[in-house]
Amino acid sequence: MSALSPTQQQTLNAALREGETVLHAAPCGSGTPVAAPKSSFWARLLGKKARPVTAGAVADFFAITAKRVLLFNAASSSPREWFLMLGMIQDFTLHADGSGSIVFEYNLAADGTRSPIGLLGIANAQQVHTLLASAIDAAYNASPWSV
Repeated sequence: MSALSPTQQQTLNAALREGETVLHAAPCGSGTPVAAPKSSFWARLLGKKARPVTAGAVADFFAITAKRVLLFNAASSSPREWFLMLGMIQDFTLHADGSGSIVFEYNLAADGTRSPIGLLGIANAQQVHTLLASAIDAAYNASPWSV
């Protein structure tokens, strides 16, 4: 959590619930785009057309807790959150420099393009992906419906 600025740490602490602990927090949005636009007919038909992520469209930082993922954006007063559950990771992209993106959902535009939403352009993407997968497994095993 030391990679966050004091203002970001203060924002994160205000968003945490009572008894909630942070497993990992870091800035995001400095990496490469998730996908280059695909213009082929089959890519559009199969829903694989994605828009590159611009620096203004990604969040400033994220936090992973034992129960949810929080995504903080300077343009929004409240964080976007996803509760940890099986199948929440829609796509994982790892680049040669170790950065990457973990996509939780896609925003569908009127023209049919999909833009990814999630932890985009994060450093140490493999480490974050492994931590997130472990947290998802732990949350599932702690749930009352797991056997």
